[in-house]
Amino acid sequence: MPTALSSKKPLLLSVALMAGAILAGCAGEGGLKGPAEAIGMATTPQESKAFVRETRPANAEYIPVGSSIPVAQLCQGPTPPPAYVPSGQAARFATPKPIYDTKEPCKPRSDFKSIEGRLDGLQKTNQAAGETAKALGASTTAPKPANIPPTN
Repeated sequence: MPTALSSKKPLLLSVALMAGAILAGCAGEGGLKGPAEAIGMATTPQESKAFVRETRPANAEYIPVGSSIPVAQLCQGPTPPPAYVPSGQAARFATPKPIYDTKEPCKPRSDFKSIEGRLDGLQKTNQAAGETAKALGASTTAPKPANIPPTN
C-alpha cells in the first residue's frame, strides 16, 4: 500500500503547484498575470457603465483609515478655560496635552455662535412640529375595523 500512495504524491504535488501558479497569475499585476491573460485564465477589469461614470465623481477624495483630518482650532474666548485639576482616579495620570497647536490659525467664535443659533431655531421648529403631531394624534379616534363579509 505505501508504494501506491507514494506514486500519487508527485502527481498531487504537481497539480497543487499548477493550481497555485494559475491562481497567482490572477492575483497581481506582475509575474504570471500577463501570460494568464493571454491564455484566458485571468480576468481583466471591465470599463464602467455610462451611468456609473456620470454619477460618481472623477476624483473621489477618500480619507484613509488611521489618518487625521486637519481642523482649524477655535479661538480663545473672553474668559480662559479653567485650569485642569485632576481629582480621584485622574490624579494618578499626567496632565492631558492640549489638542491644538498655538501657532496655527483659529476659527472665530462668532462663526460657531451663528451656527449654534440656527441649530437652536431648527430644534425649536422640530419640537413645535412634534407637539402639533401629538395633539393631532390624541384628538383623532382609532379607525373601525374593516367589515369583511363571510365567504362560506
